[in-house]
Amino acid sequence: MQMVKRSGLHIIFLFIFHLAFSQDDVDSLLSIQTDVSAEEKLSQMLDFSQRYVREDSTKCLEVANKAIAITDSINAPLFESRFLYLRGECYYYYDSYPLALKNYSEALEIFRQINDVQNIAETLNSIGLVYYYLGEYNKAAENLYQALNLFSKQNSAEDEARVYSNLAMVFTRIGDFEESIHHYELAAEINARVGKKTSLAVNYNGVGVGYYNLEQYDSSKVYYNKALFLFRELKNKKREAIALNNIANIYLNTKDSMELALDFYERAVDVFGELGDSRSEAFALEGLGGAYRELGQYESAINTFYKSLQLADDYEYYLKQLNYQDLALTYEEQGRIEEAYHAFKMHDQYQDTLRQEERQNQVAELEKQYETQQKEAEIERLSVSREIDQLQIKRDKELRAFGIILILVLVAAIFFVSVAYLNKRRINDLLRLKNLKIEEQRKELEVLNASKNKFFSIIAHDLKNPFHSVMGYAYLIHKEYDRFSDIERKQYASDIYNSSNSISRLLQNLLDWSRSQTGRLEYIPQELNFRDIYEGIEHLLLPVAAQKNIQLISEMPEQVTVYADPMMIETVMRNLLNNAIKFTNEKGQVKTVLKSEKETVTVCVEDTGVGISPDDLNKLFQIESKVKRRGTHEEDGTGLGLVICSEFVRKNGGRIWGESVLGQGSRFYFTLPSTSGHS
Repeated sequence: MQMVKRSGLHIIFLFIFHLAFSQDDVDSLLSIQTDVSAEEKLSQMLDFSQRYVREDSTKCLEVANKAIAITDSINAPLFESRFLYLRGECYYYYDSYPLALKNYSEALEIFRQINDVQNIAETLNSIGLVYYYLGEYNKAAENLYQALNLFSKQNSAEDEARVYSNLAMVFTRIGDFEESIHHYELAAEINARVGKKTSLAVNYNGVGVGYYNLEQYDSSKVYYNKALFLFRELKNKKREAIALNNIANIYLNTKDSMELALDFYERAVDVFGELGDSRSEAFALEGLGGAYRELGQYESAINTFYKSLQLADDYEYYLKQLNYQDLALTYEEQGRIEEAYHAFKMHDQYQDTLRQEERQNQVAELEKQYETQQKEAEIERLSVSREIDQLQIKRDKELRAFGIILILVLVAAIFFVSVAYLNKRRINDLLRLKNLKIEEQRKELEVLNASKNKFFSIIAHDLKNPFHSVMGYAYLIHKEYDRFSDIERKQYASDIYNSSNSISRLLQNLLDWSRSQTGRLEYIPQELNFRDIYEGIEHLLLPVAAQKNIQLISEMPEQVTVYADPMMIETVMRNLLNNAIKFTNEKGQVKTVLKSEKETVTVCVEDTGVGISPDDLNKLFQIESKVKRRGTHEEDGTGLGLVICSEFVRKNGGRIWGESVLGQGSRFYFTLPSTSGHS
C-alpha cells in the first residue's frame, strides 16, 4: 500500500507586530483640529494611521486618502511618499495586491527622487512580498535582492535578516530547497549575532522545512530541535507544539521510531488542546493516527482520525479529505473493504469540493479587487464632495455588475488556459525529476560497486596476510620451540602480537564501516566534554606511541562541550591518532589542537611524519580509491579508517579535510557542533 509523505504542520512562521489602539484614538484622528498647520496635521495623521494599519485597513485607507488630498495642496514629497506607502500597506493587508503594488511603486518613485535610501529599501522589500503572493517569483526575488543590497550598505543587520528570510520563502515556494536553506542560514547567522531569539527560532524552523523537503531527515531533525529549544526558552507554547509536531512527522515518514512519533504527536496535541487551537490540534491528531496505523494499532488510528474530523472546521476540506484518505487506507489494511470504500468516496467528495472552492476563491479575489477599486474611487470623491447624485449611484451599480460579468468571463478563460499550461509544466517537471533520479541512482551504483570491490579486496588480501603471519609463527613455536633462542621466541611473539593487533583494528574498521553502510549504526548525539574523549584515546595509544618514542601533545581547554555521538567521535579520534603515530618517525610528535567557536568546535590532529602527496590526499576519504600505505615501521593499513572518519563526522553534522606536505608531516581537521550551536 502506498504511503504519501506528510507535510503536517511544517510551518515557516511569519510574524506581524503591531501596536494596540483604541476606538477613541481613531475617532479623534478623524476629527483633528483645524487650527494646526498642514505639516502638523499630516504628522498626526501619519502617527495615528501607522498604529492601526494592520488592525483596520478600511479606516487606515480613509486616513491615507485624506492625507494625500492635503499633500496635493502643499509641496511635501516626504509626507506624500509615506502616505502612498501607507496606502499600499492598507491594500496589502486587505489582500488587494495589484492596488498595493500600484501605491508602493508610486511611493518608491518619490523616495528615489528625495534619495531616502532606508525607505527605498523598505518599499522594495514590500514590493517583493506583493509579487510573492501574486505568484510572480522572479520579480519577487529581483526586488528583494535590491532591498538586501541597500540594507547591507546601510549596515542594517536586522533588516538584512528579514529580507534573507523573505527570499528563503520565495525559494521554498519554487521548490529550490537548497537555496531556501542557504538564505535561512544567512538570516539565522545575523539573528544569532544580534540576539533576536524569536526570529532565530523561525529561521531554524525554516531550515528544518528545507531539509525535510529534501528528505535529509537527520539534518531536518537537528534544526527542528534547535527551534524547539528556543521556543521553550521563549515560553511560546504554540510554536513549541508545532515544532514537536514537525519532529513527529520526521519519525513517521522515516519509520525510524514510531514510539517517538507517538510521544511527540501526543505532546503537540495536548498543547494545542490547552491553547484551544482546534485547527492545529486536528492536524496533529491526523499525524498521530498515521503513527498508530504504522504500529498496527488500527482501532486507535481510526478513533484518532475521527477525533481530527470532529475538530476540523466545516470548511477545512483539505484536512477532511486527508483524514478520509487515511481512514480508507486503515480500513483496507484491516480487510474492511466496505468501510474503506465509503471512506474513499468521502475523500473524493472533499477533494472535489476543495478544487471547486479554489476556483470560487479565484473569482472572489477578482471581485474583491474590483470592488476595492470602486471603493477607493468612492472615498476619493467623498473627500472632494459628499453630495452624490442618485443617478450616478445607479450608474456605478450598473458598471459594477457589468465589470463582474466581464471578470467572470475573463476568469473562465484564464482558468482553462492556466490548467493547460500547468499540465504541460507538470509533465515536464516529472520528466526532469525522473531523469535526475536516474542519474543519481547511476552514481550511487558506481559508489556501491566501488565499495563492494574495496570490501572484498580488504577481506581477500589485508585480512589474509596478517592471519598467515600469526599462523606461521605460531606453527614454528609449536613444532620447533626448543630449537629457538629466547630472543627469537620474543621476536616471534612480538610479530604475532603486531599481526593480531592489525587484525583487530581491521575487523573493528570493517565492522564500523559495514554498520554505517547498512543503516544499523544508531546515531545518538549528546553533550560531551571533548577532553574526556581525547584522554581516553590517548591512554589507549600511549603504549603504541612509546614503541617509536613519539610524544603525544594536546592543546585544549579543560571543558569544551560538543553535541555528538560519543562512540562515533571516539572512532574518529582513534583512527586519526593511530594514523598519525603510524606515519611519524622515531622521536616525532603528534599534537591535537582544539579551537572553539560560537557554533562549532574544530579539532586538528597534526604530526611530524612523512606527509602525503597531493594526489593521494584528495583520495583519502573515498571508499573507491586505491590509496594504501605502510607506516614508518612497516605497519600495515587498509585505507578504510579515514573513510569511516568521513562517514561518522558527516553523520554528526561536521566536515573533515586534510593538509599535508611531503617530508614535513600532515594535519587532519574535523568540525563538530558545539553545545551553544546546537541550542
